[in-house]
Amino acid sequence: MDFKEAYAKGTEALKENRLEEARSLLETALKLKPNDIYTMNKLAMVLKEQGEFTAAEELLAGCLEVKKEDLYTNYLLGNTYLEQGDVDKAIETLEKTVKMNPSDRYAVNSLALAYRMKRDYEKCIEILEKSLQSNPNDMYNKVSLATVMFEIGDAPAAVRLAKEILKKEANNVSALVLLGRISIEEGSYVTAQGHFNQVLSIDANNSEAHYYIGRICLETSTLEAAREHFSAALLYDADKVSILKNLGMIFLDKGMYSEAEEQFAMAVNLSPDDAFVLSNMGKLLVLQGRLDDGIIYLKKAIEVQSDYAFAYYNLGKAYQEKRDFPNAIYNLMFALNFEPDDVYAINVLGRMFLDVGLNDRALRTFDQVLSEFDAEDRYAMLGKSDALEAMGQAPRAKEVLMQLKKIAGADKLLVEKIEGRVTRMNKKG
Repeated sequence: MDFKEAYAKGTEALKENRLEEARSLLETALKLKPNDIYTMNKLAMVLKEQGEFTAAEELLAGCLEVKKEDLYTNYLLGNTYLEQGDVDKAIETLEKTVKMNPSDRYAVNSLALAYRMKRDYEKCIEILEKSLQSNPNDMYNKVSLATVMFEIGDAPAAVRLAKEILKKEANNVSALVLLGRISIEEGSYVTAQGHFNQVLSIDANNSEAHYYIGRICLETSTLEAAREHFSAALLYDADKVSILKNLGMIFLDKGMYSEAEEQFAMAVNLSPDDAFVLSNMGKLLVLQGRLDDGIIYLKKAIEVQSDYAFAYYNLGKAYQEKRDFPNAIYNLMFALNFEPDDVYAINVLGRMFLDVGLNDRALRTFDQVLSEFDAEDRYAMLGKSDALEAMGQAPRAKEVLMQLKKIAGADKLLVEKIEGRVTRMNKKG
């Protein structure tokens, strides 16, 4: 097999997503013609798709040594950094690409996406709007702009942009999906279903449409139909793990624990080192009372991502359920080390200090919430009152409760709780 044949067959295999075959053929082509940047770029694309980001980076860096100003290589390298989550490097690389060719709409889009990932929505919007000023008919970037507007809460602008797109391209699936998503957010399920049905009339295998119709079916209590559409979404989407994560979280939020476990289990099977999946599987098992199993998953999540505050928090809660307070406190403190502004976790830690009789530590913890985050945090005020009472300072405890009662307003349950505690303290004298 000569270079031309190996390259052509490798390119065709890549187009058809036959990654192993594409890799073998492109590696053969590269041996036959070393330093061919087209082959190197295509092979880097395969490696990126296979999750071998470091190898892809090295190959692309090699391309740039051969041809320093190669636009496509810079573009691929920027996207490789993006997929790895190295947003700053992605921005640096893509800025260079866009500077070399400001009309490259794909590079512009990736650069905007990088700023979006950095949560710099202002810069993201600026880039997309500037691109559209140069080319108003660029529907690719217009869809991205509409999506970003929706994400920042400007639904009217998103709808306006989506409708402008559909005037130009009546079958623009991305715009229709976006309108459907907006309708779901507004609770207009019939309208949303109409948009997604239109998508499926254009592309029966559209995974997004199936996924969102599945969500609508869940909301309208048609579970069997939801399952059918979710199954179709999984069938047609290459990124099955992301779909499974989303489904797991949806079922978890709805208290449908067996369904959530099914989705997370499949996700773990496909991606055993995904900290998000492992942590949420652990949380789910803890919620079901399967504490030891949950702890195993949460520990695995921390092994994968040692700074994952969410996993530490849930591990702390699991140990709290087991009444293993030393381990509970230990893990909660780790969670706060990585997410020091997590007020909910600070309050839970304060309550744990109370549970083990560390009343002074509990008081300081609740005071931290009230002084640093929210002077009217109800949970912290109740905790502070309990800590003061436990320390034998009932008058001060009642003062805090009276302050809380003023804040409670029409919250009858909270008022009753406050009055019950005051009555109890008064009886104690």
